[in-house]
Amino acid sequence: MVKSLAISLIALIIMKNLNVSIIGLSVLTILSMGAASVATGGVELNGLYSTDFVMGLMITLTLFVAILSYLSSAKVSRKASFNLMVISISLILVMSFSVSSFFLFFFFFESVLAPLLLLIVGWGYQPERLQAGGYMVIYTVFGSLFFLWGVSELYLSGMSSMMSSVGSLVKKSAMSLWWLYILGFLIKLPMYPFHLWLPKAHVEAPVAGSMLLAGVVLKLGGYGLLRFMAVMQVSLSSVFFVLLLSVNLAGGFYAGLACVRQVDLKCLVAYSSVAHMSLVLLGVLSNTLLGVMGAIIIMVGHGLCSSGLFSYVNAIYKMSHSRLLVMNKGGLLFCPVLVLMCFLLSSSNMAAPPSLNLFGEILVFGVGGWMSGAFLFILGLMSFISACFSLYLYGSCSHGKGLMHSESLNLSSLCDAFVLLSHWVPLNFLFMFMP
Repeated sequence: MVKSLAISLIALIIMKNLNVSIIGLSVLTILSMGAASVATGGVELNGLYSTDFVMGLMITLTLFVAILSYLSSAKVSRKASFNLMVISISLILVMSFSVSSFFLFFFFFESVLAPLLLLIVGWGYQPERLQAGGYMVIYTVFGSLFFLWGVSELYLSGMSSMMSSVGSLVKKSAMSLWWLYILGFLIKLPMYPFHLWLPKAHVEAPVAGSMLLAGVVLKLGGYGLLRFMAVMQVSLSSVFFVLLLSVNLAGGFYAGLACVRQVDLKCLVAYSSVAHMSLVLLGVLSNTLLGVMGAIIIMVGHGLCSSGLFSYVNAIYKMSHSRLLVMNKGGLLFCPVLVLMCFLLSSSNMAAPPSLNLFGEILVFGVGGWMSGAFLFILGLMSFISACFSLYLYGSCSHGKGLMHSESLNLSSLCDAFVLLSHWVPLNFLFMFMP
């Protein structure tokens, strides 16, 4: 730990003449190294912060995506304010994953909306960004109020507000509305049919906003659900449980079908997030070791893959000035490097080996088959449609008669290729370090 801190401090001194964003992200990296050094021990600090493997994994993902989002946003207006928003989002996310109290988690869970809304409204592309920001705030705040109600109800029933509480000490009547308490997490994931805010927010957000939103902010829903369900006692045969999983899987399949008919690249990637997050919800709600492990792996894999795809969409948008599929054909003629990275990320998006998505889906599929044969059938359809829209994305942007101008290709494409490669490498080689 001391060596890591010393190296980071030396790097910080070397970069003292750079702008505030690099310094801020360096400080965040130092903090994450300190947290990650004790992450495997499950230590609780002063009753407010706790460290374990999942927390360290989410914080590392947050900082990694934040740095790559900064590199993808080299040319933005009002640079200092933009950097402040990115650093604020990263800090709040780090605090969200670090706290051990449900009430503190709710506070940071909601606090991330403020800088994210300012990022969308201040650096969005179109006038509709105000409507998109309003959708995001109304949806998430409305659902989170039920979570606050649920935590308060459990606390008044005898359970501690700590995430390590024992749910058996609580009256069963206080847990009967568990499906309502988790509504805020279902919206944040998002689960069908609470996903309508997500495509609007992605379409209007700048590239850094889309990368942070898809890569990390959506993981708040899965992380919170994972912590909350650990203290709940839910019957796998209850009507609400079966209905919730059935709607979730059917919605994930429908989101995959919606991807195939999209004409906007950002909408396509956004709807693919809805399809993949339905697998996370199935794994977490199964309340089994393999299901939870699969959900965590998919969250990390999706965070890297989806963030990379949004970075790719931004790279070709800078060349064609359009997000329409019909306006971005023929990428092989103008930038083969970006097309190669699109192929690699698309293959990982369809869970091709050796990506993290493959290992996570194998575990979730096994748990789904154990729960119900019908669930396994729907999961098979989702896997097929995932391959369809991933190939649709790659084929539409790579082949055909191009409408982009070759002179629009410049050195920024090399920086974009580096960012995309930085997403793909951990996505396909982190399995070597899996415990």
